[in-house]
Amino acid sequence: MKSISSKGAFWIVAWVLMMSLWTSTAPSIVFPVYAAQWHLSKSMTTGVFATYPVALILILLLVGNISDYIGRKQTLLLGLGFLLLSAFVFAVAPSLHWLFIGRGLQGIGVGLTSGAGAAALVEYNYSSNKQLPGSITTITQAVGLFMATIIGAALIKYAPLPLHLSYWVLFALLVLSILLCLLLPASTKAQSAEKRKWKVQGVTVPRGLGSTYILAALAVGAGFANGAVFLSLGAQIAREVVGTQDILIIGTVLSISYLLASVSATIARRLGPVTSIRLGMASIILTMYLLVAAARYHSFAIFIISAILGGLAYGFSAAGGLGIAAIKSPPQYRVQFLSAVFVVCYLFQGMSAYGGGLATSLYGFRSAIEILALIVGAIALITLVYTLKSHKKGESMTAASKPLI
Repeated sequence: MKSISSKGAFWIVAWVLMMSLWTSTAPSIVFPVYAAQWHLSKSMTTGVFATYPVALILILLLVGNISDYIGRKQTLLLGLGFLLLSAFVFAVAPSLHWLFIGRGLQGIGVGLTSGAGAAALVEYNYSSNKQLPGSITTITQAVGLFMATIIGAALIKYAPLPLHLSYWVLFALLVLSILLCLLLPASTKAQSAEKRKWKVQGVTVPRGLGSTYILAALAVGAGFANGAVFLSLGAQIAREVVGTQDILIIGTVLSISYLLASVSATIARRLGPVTSIRLGMASIILTMYLLVAAARYHSFAIFIISAILGGLAYGFSAAGGLGIAAIKSPPQYRVQFLSAVFVVCYLFQGMSAYGGGLATSLYGFRSAIEILALIVGAIALITLVYTLKSHKKGESMTAASKPLI
């Protein structure tokens, strides 16, 4: 099959990353329907949600470097295969146990596509702007979240089979994604892997980039934790603040945050990565404060402002963190380095999402919001201070080839 240009390959990989996030987010909007029809507790639904980051982190740790050996294209196709299977499992799921299986498959699929896809964007980058891959990675995540929320909510409200139809739509789109991925150029193995047999290596932080890794992981992790607060508790906040059970209204309110993340990620392309991170951290701190205020005073206006600011915060922080990671990682360790960043990100996301559900069950909804806001705000503040201290001296754009871990 004839391959396409670097520009075409770049946007196909961006599409694959968008579909990965769409697939992984799709169950979130359906969870309230599962809970109502199957009589599930909050701890059960958040437990299903947490299965995803656990599986994803294990994949990143165990086979985070697999695309260096079998190629980016093959790894993306493998990840899409797991995502396709997960969509089928959700589409026919008759009980809670199937949801755990589906979420596990999603974690495997996204674990395979995230690191390989982020590295492929750097390698297929047709622009002279080195920050483009990091910004586009964040934009694809934001658009995937937006599409999953708004289309999922619309299908649940207006279409038949609210527990299943959205996954059949995903199934069809994932088949299309696989066909598009077949058009990618045949990936070559990484230079560092050519003379070595594959072994479980997972993630790698090259020597000289420890400070960059900490900053990138904290920045993107804080952004993911901020987003997970809205994913895990946002629907309940909207119900309490807006006073409606209408899934489409709730989905529309939440999708504002995700859509605006793509706006700030686009703006971040024109800023330095550290500047973007600082803007993101400051925005996260303010977002958490406003979210607590919205829940405490049942203010729809404050909730809308917090959703808008939270989306912008995610875009700035994730684009800045991924941007600095992509720019400074040496080619031979790029996928492991990016995978190392994603490990922390999804760890933060899983802890934030599951912690929100657990705290709601133990302490009540308002206390859960306050606890999560305090923790996520503290991470953002630490990261903000770190940017002021660690990047005064700066770091070399290259690093020694010997890995640190």
